[in-house]
Amino acid sequence: MARQGWALEEFEIRKIVYLLASTDMSLIDIAQRTGCSRSAIAAINRRHQVRQYSGQRTSWAVTEAFRPVQESV
Repeated sequence: MARQGWALEEFEIRKIVYLLASTDMSLIDIAQRTGCSRSAIAAINRRHQVRQYSGQRTSWAVTEAFRPVQESV
């Protein structure tokens, strides 16, 4: 069950940002895993600008700042 009325700790926010940047999990899946509401996950995404949805609810891209650096060989 999602916690309501509680502020998230910094480590919880970092975990959510990590999940947004490094997994294909939906906002609902991340919310269920972390015990937050979907709207809290969406607010963290907006604040940290991890994913761009470009007007779509089901397709998104990780923003440039959160993409892994490609090593040149």
